[in-house]
Amino acid sequence: MIHNSDLYDIDIESPPVNEEAKTAAIKDWRTTLFGPYILQNPTGKKDDTLLVPTEIALDDSQYDYVAIFFGADYCPHCKLFAPKLLESYDILKAKKCKVIAASNDRTIEAFDNTSAKVAGIDMIPYDVTLTRKMRDLFDLKTIPAVVILSNSEHQNDTPPIVTLDGRNKLVEDPKATRFPWPFARDKSTENKTEAPVISGWDRFIISGKYGKWYSLGHKANPLHPEKEYMDENAVRIRAGLLNIITWLALMNVLFLGNQMFVRVVWPFVAWEFVASSLFGLTPLAPFGTIAVLGSMLLHLQPLWKPAQPKRFAWAIGLTLATLCFTFVMIGKDQLGATKYTWLVGSTVVTCNIFTWLESACGFCAGCFIWNNYLTKWFNLEECAECKI
Repeated sequence: MIHNSDLYDIDIESPPVNEEAKTAAIKDWRTTLFGPYILQNPTGKKDDTLLVPTEIALDDSQYDYVAIFFGADYCPHCKLFAPKLLESYDILKAKKCKVIAASNDRTIEAFDNTSAKVAGIDMIPYDVTLTRKMRDLFDLKTIPAVVILSNSEHQNDTPPIVTLDGRNKLVEDPKATRFPWPFARDKSTENKTEAPVISGWDRFIISGKYGKWYSLGHKANPLHPEKEYMDENAVRIRAGLLNIITWLALMNVLFLGNQMFVRVVWPFVAWEFVASSLFGLTPLAPFGTIAVLGSMLLHLQPLWKPAQPKRFAWAIGLTLATLCFTFVMIGKDQLGATKYTWLVGSTVVTCNIFTWLESACGFCAGCFIWNNYLTKWFNLEECAECKI
């Protein structure tokens, strides 16, 4: 397999390019976006790959569109989607659409595995920095994803986007009868992926096609109707509310040492975690209910994220809250004041950091543990939409 790091060892026969052409090439968004070369990948075998100048591989006399497939070897849903893309490859090619694979793999070995799985589809040579810039340009949050561009206006700094939702459109229309799906070019939604339209009542109480009122999350993804999702906006608001509780608890540990505060707060927090872990954010979890209402007020539509890892994360929250309560109950008589303060304080600080990270940064520690460790140790599946 030929990678970007090997380019200086490769001679590619091509006509001499004058200085004027070089300047034009620098201004071409195709070379800016994809780099100077595209990797032809006819069989998925290392010895059969060939580097071709980007302008030649994406010749606008042959292709009116460019479809970029973002995937990775570690992503199970990418592995499920790739065969569907391969089935539609000839159809897209007949419609003058060039398909390019952009690997989001973290190692060259994984990149080689991805190359084998998408044999027949040309690829961007392995370059972590380049693919990261591409994801940032299109504001991609999950994979697999397919971005379709118009192979035109090459002098511009950025490519003309046809749709960012090519993956869903291809699944809905595998024969590409409506390609390039021009309705996706609505300027109000062109540069972001929006959640499916859902009524306010269905956001607040899960019902009908979305599941039961006691479901952990909404069945909101038609591509995975068996999977449950939660509104990430509401989850982060709820984490912010819990973060306020941890600040109050920390002030109590440092300055008051009032056991009554803990006796009152712990049952409330424990019920919040138990109710949300079993029945979702609404209607039995107090903070969850407030958070959903807040999300409905602040965001027209939800931002769906897989629900199952949240259940694990909230189990961690319940464990930490219970440890804190236990230390307080036994602290004064058995642990002594100094040890009591250290144990409770460190537990509260941990809760404070975790809730702040989720509310302010969108980083869920429990989800991170789920995706990076539990899935490997217990052969579980990552989030229904793999995070990049």
